[in-house]
Amino acid sequence: MNITIEKFTENHIGEALSLFECEFQEEARHCPDLPQEDFTERLTGVLHWLCGQPYGKAAFDNGRLIGYLIFAGPWEGFFGDVRGVFSPLGGSAFSFDAKDRGRIASLLFESVSQEFVGDGVYSCALSRFAHDADITRSLVLNGFGIRCSDAVRKISELTLSYSSDEVRFSELPISEFGRIRKLRHGLVKHLEKAPIFYPTDMERFDEWFAKEDMRVFIAETKGKTVGFISLDDDAENFITEHSGMKNICGAYFDEKYRGKGIAQDLLAFICDTLRTEEVTHLGVDCETLNPTALNFWGKYFTPYTYSFARRIDERIGKN
Repeated sequence: MNITIEKFTENHIGEALSLFECEFQEEARHCPDLPQEDFTERLTGVLHWLCGQPYGKAAFDNGRLIGYLIFAGPWEGFFGDVRGVFSPLGGSAFSFDAKDRGRIASLLFESVSQEFVGDGVYSCALSRFAHDADITRSLVLNGFGIRCSDAVRKISELTLSYSSDEVRFSELPISEFGRIRKLRHGLVKHLEKAPIFYPTDMERFDEWFAKEDMRVFIAETKGKTVGFISLDDDAENFITEHSGMKNICGAYFDEKYRGKGIAQDLLAFICDTLRTEEVTHLGVDCETLNPTALNFWGKYFTPYTYSFARRIDERIGKN
């Protein structure tokens, strides 16, 4: 191969869409519950937006696009006290026709990171398809670790039975979201503990209760709210905007009531509710750093993305 690397521009969007479509269809082989839709319009919008960002590179083999990697940002306080950049799903893709996709990804990251680290950016993350072994290996060898995941399941495949008749399930009206404030605070404190160590901005915590598209389902027993699962219309990537898809964006259950099947029962109630609304897919995003969440959601959903993160030693900027 005769690989050359140059800045990604709007002239490359057409070829980029083709590369991403091949990656999407390959992921669908591993995760058949992925919603099949023409996402071209949404991804085109993402790529046009990314073209306005400062850090984007494209790799070519004799004039043919074989990969691209674009980061948006930078933002202050990105996974720590440093500036960081993020490449969303669709912000990268690599040709299956290329001889060594992992090497292409590594070369593109080398080129892009040289620029953003030169600008004092020391944290970076990107979202990739979960079953792309070539690129996962390349990212891990470049110092990245996985920190969160998007997963999905067809609701028709989520046939869950109820294990208890002593618990009542319902959807809260927006005016009563405050009933789960204590549980939400419990989730915040849980995420701060080992091995997760995920701090939460408490201002964002309060904003959560005012989201118009949010839906909250609760489990009650003996007059006490013991758990909740919240849904949103979309989540961390444009696939979650599929018209027939809802997305779990939060869940927590009182520790005293765990291990009794209540979480599974509430999930069953949600699925029954969504079936009546002709919703076809249910997604969930969770921190893979959270073993409790990973174990529970892993029983029912198949991951289709992982988000990779790397923190670069900021002392490099002092040399």
